[in-house]
Amino acid sequence: MTSQALPNPTPSLADVQRKLGGCLLRLQQYEILLKDVVARSDVAAHPARLQTAQDAQVASAHKKTLGGLVSMLSEQYLTIGDGEDSRDAPQGDDGAYFRVRYQIGLDASRYQTTIAVLKELVALRNELVHHFLLRFNLLQPQGCMAAADYLDASYQRIDGHYQTLLGWANGMVEARKLMAAYVNSEAFENLLLNGVAPDGTVHWPSSGAVRCLREGEARFAIAGWTRLNTTTTWLRTQHPEQQPRRYGCSSWRQIIHECQLFDIRKTVDPVQGHGEVWYRSHQNPQNTQGKNST
Repeated sequence: MTSQALPNPTPSLADVQRKLGGCLLRLQQYEILLKDVVARSDVAAHPARLQTAQDAQVASAHKKTLGGLVSMLSEQYLTIGDGEDSRDAPQGDDGAYFRVRYQIGLDASRYQTTIAVLKELVALRNELVHHFLLRFNLLQPQGCMAAADYLDASYQRIDGHYQTLLGWANGMVEARKLMAAYVNSEAFENLLLNGVAPDGTVHWPSSGAVRCLREGEARFAIAGWTRLNTTTTWLRTQHPEQQPRRYGCSSWRQIIHECQLFDIRKTVDPVQGHGEVWYRSHQNPQNTQGKNST
């Protein structure tokens, strides 16, 4: 006797219910993961309020529909090329803010394709939740068969989206680990505290050197001007880590010249006869060029 393959049994209503449940569960898994990705993809706030801002975004994301989450993902996380940063910096009391942003750059064609299939996923979700029973007559065997085939194909589509999103989420986790390692590094500390980037460039307004010079002004100014030697003598005991070489300079006078945030003048001590250097912060806030006078 030769064995013959038995025909597949016609799916029952219970089979359809099980397959529909599988689709909806996978959609919920996708939505939960998407909420986490969207909520953490772009967080910006004053350093003291960064965690509060993160918590607020997580709470907000959990109130969004799948359609709203997909829109946020499209606008914040997925970009064309290197993307554009059009988001305004949050206003801090001292002008400082910290931003953590994760993005995936796609070429224009792939970006448009990705957006289209994400919209199709939202439409599929709405079809399964709101219109499934209107589409298939589950009281008839043929209706159950068509519904089962549709649900099998739908699950594959949903799972494909889930696997893609899971890859993005895992990439974000790895990026967080790298960022955490950098935040704990000497290079980041030098950038945060002293305004010195890893390539040696200095953001003078936020630099430790300028902070020290201005603190010296607050302590030792005479008629609006501060003797540079008085400030540097004080710095050697109070802030010994602040050295001109940290900023690629050979002297504090060079720092004043390079940062272009102070006026400078020279006088002659009438008693000892030697020259003295004095400095003061620019009187005009709009003036960004240093002024030297003798």
